[in-house]
Amino acid sequence: MVFLSSDLRPPRGPTDDRLVRLAVEIEAAGIQLGAGADLGMIAGLAAVSAHEGLAIGAAVLPLPERPLSRGRRLPRLGSPARDEREAAIALARQGLDAMTAVGARLALLDFGGLALKSPAAGVARAFARRELGEDEPGARLLAAAVDERRMHAAEVMDACRWSVEALVKNAERLRATLVLPVGPTPWDAPSPREARELVAAFEGAPVGLAWDPGRLSVLLALGLAISDDSLRELAASAVVTLDGDAVGIAAGYVSGLGERDPRVTSLAPPPETPIVVVGTADATDEEIVAAVRRASTRAATPAA
Repeated sequence: MVFLSSDLRPPRGPTDDRLVRLAVEIEAAGIQLGAGADLGMIAGLAAVSAHEGLAIGAAVLPLPERPLSRGRRLPRLGSPARDEREAAIALARQGLDAMTAVGARLALLDFGGLALKSPAAGVARAFARRELGEDEPGARLLAAAVDERRMHAAEVMDACRWSVEALVKNAERLRATLVLPVGPTPWDAPSPREARELVAAFEGAPVGLAWDPGRLSVLLALGLAISDDSLRELAASAVVTLDGDAVGIAAGYVSGLGERDPRVTSLAPPPETPIVVVGTADATDEEIVAAVRRASTRAATPAA
């Protein structure tokens, strides 16, 4: 079952049918609401989808109540500030109500980025220049970011746990599943280890993990530690696949337009796991069609 993410064709309003028309052409099961969508659009986009026999399969939460003005950002579920977390939780609860009212059952939680003193942009430039080798400037920047992230690990976990705990009863009542992302860099939360620990902490509750080849490839490109056993466990337990590639140390590109680490390529969730094809708005229809075909083929082929 394949869905198209709204990242591919961000909706311009509640009746914008560009993404839906593309999903019909590709014979996808439906769409996922995230980039470009807001709470006010959900009912309209669901009606447009239903008219074509498609479903809203998932939503990325929190979504804004209305389009964000330039320079503004959403409150973060992973913020160390309690008032910001509570604002994000309130929006996520509204999103859970709205998405489940139109039949969506997967809520992908966006915890937001982390503000570290060590600059992410500096590491990205060093990576592009191949300056992450031992004793090179980029390696020192990355090591400083990793050390700083470790110093804040308990605080990050507390913030993420707080938000999941605040939302899990709503998810249970609405028969939805909270899906946790995999943070690929020190500036993201939760890390793969933290995500697995959160799922374990809420064992028996509707909380699961996403298999995200693009993000995992970024993590491995940066040389951040994750064992083969952990990767296999993540693939085997994932409740959804976010099917995309990485370009450098940026994830979320349409499959086929970037790269994947071989350790990630050799694994896949069970065939019945829903797939969301992700990407960017500049991807062509032909590139998206090819990505859907690749995703469908991989889903039908047992992992090695």
